[in-house]
Parts: sequence; C-alpha cells; structure tokens
Amino acid sequence: MLKFMVVCTFRPDTSMDQVTAMVPEEMAMAKILKEEGVLDFVMVSTPRDKVFLSITTSDTVSARAIAQRLPMSKWWEMNIYQIATPV
Repeated sequence: MLKFMVVCTFRPDTSMDQVTAMVPEEMAMAKILKEEGVLDFVMVSTPRDKVFLSITTSDTVSARAIAQRLPMSKWWEMNIYQIATPV
C-alpha cells in the first residue's frame, strides 16, 4: 500500500454555512474511513480554505475515490501527491 497526501481547496463559491452544517456528516464518514484503514488523518487550515487528507491505498485513482466519499468533497478541488513514509 502507498501513502498519499490529498490537498483539498474549497472552491471560491463555497458557502461556509453549508460546510459548517455538514461537519457532523463529514466526521461520521471520516470515522468510517479510518476504521477501514484508508484514512490516516484529516487536518484543516481554515485561513487558507484547505483540507489535508492522509490516505493509504494502492494508487492515485483509488486515493481520489476515497477522498470523494467525504461529503465535503463536492466543494473541493483536489491535488493528490504520493508521499514517502518517514524512515
């Protein structure tokens, strides 16, 4: 399995009120993905309108599919980077 960092940027037209309302649903799905062993962590940079996802899977296509299972992904532009695990 490979590690990926998915850098998600909220689109400029995103309603942050809608984002806030979706937090419980997002947290529930993140918990499921963590239990499945494919989501390592989620970090948010509110001032930069970014979300960082650490995903473990076989390839970039699968990493995107996992990220898209999160409800908030409908508002994101995603950049996916394969990363090396720390030594």
